Amino acid sequence: MKQVTRTQVRIPTDLMDWLKEQAKQQNRSMNAQLVELLNTVKQRAA
Repeated sequence: MKQVTRTQVRIPTDLMDWLKEQAKQQNRSMNAQLVELLNTVKQRAA
């Protein structure tokens, strides 16, 4: 199992609403959607 770190972030309401909608469309939790988005950005930056 991958090691995970718990954290809290402050996200503007409009971005949180967008994230919730994206997660719903992809049948993911908000956390899973955020991790997916961050992994995508990380891969593009490499």
